Amino acid sequence: MKDGMRFVDCDMHIMEPVDLFDRYLDRAFRDRVSLPMGADGKRTRGMIVVDGQPTTFDLETQQHRKPHHGLRKADTSQPLSGSRIAEGGRLDFAIERGYDGEAQIMGMELEGIDIAVLFPTMGLSLLARDGMDPRLSLALAQAYNNWVHEFCQHSPDQLKFAAMLPPHDVNLACAELVRCVTELGAVGSFVRPNSVNGHFWHSNYWNPLLALHEELDVTLGLHEGTGAAYSHMNVLYGENRFYRHVASHWIEMQQALIAMLIGGVFEFYPKLRVGFLEAQNSWVPGILTRIEWDYPQYRDSHAPYLSLTPREYFQRNCWAAVEGSEPEIEATAGLIGAERMCISTDYPHFDSNFPNVANNLLANVSRETAESIFMGGAHLYNFDEAHFAKAARAAEKNRAAAAE
Repeated sequence: MKDGMRFVDCDMHIMEPVDLFDRYLDRAFRDRVSLPMGADGKRTRGMIVVDGQPTTFDLETQQHRKPHHGLRKADTSQPLSGSRIAEGGRLDFAIERGYDGEAQIMGMELEGIDIAVLFPTMGLSLLARDGMDPRLSLALAQAYNNWVHEFCQHSPDQLKFAAMLPPHDVNLACAELVRCVTELGAVGSFVRPNSVNGHFWHSNYWNPLLALHEELDVTLGLHEGTGAAYSHMNVLYGENRFYRHVASHWIEMQQALIAMLIGGVFEFYPKLRVGFLEAQNSWVPGILTRIEWDYPQYRDSHAPYLSLTPREYFQRNCWAAVEGSEPEIEATAGLIGAERMCISTDYPHFDSNFPNVANNLLANVSRETAESIFMGGAHLYNFDEAHFAKAARAAEKNRAAAAE
């Protein structure tokens, strides 16, 4: 808990081990994935190549960029920027433990998190391109999901995960969602907000997947990450990651919300829960106002199936995450409702404010607003009293073990 308030981290990250694919990828696909290797002959972090192509646009386009002069290589795992979180030594405990489950729980304790829903790091860009072999896409997703499931077993009542779905075949995505929820205990899934193989999020192509989330009563998370090979932001801004990081995290999310709202996703799937993650959320009131401005003019002719206003759909089906320090949080809460907000620590990424995410929120808003936002992830992922009771017992057990 944080200052007596329950706290669900709607979007906490892990650092995948460098040998994940050696251990978990189906042998039939291993020769299609290559990873960097150190002088000692062991795997190391860096560019992953799948079918001869880098999995991130950043490393392909920024090949001539030089590192900043005062940064040691070990200071950051992010290839383009200096990490403000690493420079202060705040991640030393995690680095020393190889970002294992124990380190994850220690990070949660530092922030006051009761339950965390885990998302990948390199996995965000792993499937982020058009034209990938659907079976390879599935194999990569399965490898990650099997690993993260095992990772969560360190403290399964505190650590939950969103399943990686293979977006290149909707039927394979459905099958993997069922497997992850029914066999591995996933509390939802994640996809990127980008268009995949020409299919955007208002397309009927995705209907089986949307229906399945509703039927299984699990959450669909939209999570951008910059560096996607198929993102239009690459065309607009090229190698400059500053441009693309700003644009992708906001604009790709706005486009996905426009598609879902006007396309009737929430009309036809009224129980679907969708989280717009790691994109802050002060963009939400503005885009809702813009859609509602056009609503009287175009609803009858272009979207006659809509029975609610865009704002009503959002306040029934959607949550949007904050990262604690944004100055607009209280104002945004007044416009869309603090109960439609959740909070992401973004641990252990280079631009996270860990371990002060929760402190920043408390310094930024009223306690009442903070309490709603801390609990937003519980509503997004449908955690109830039983979940919190189990998490509390697990946390106490972990504290006792650490004290020995």
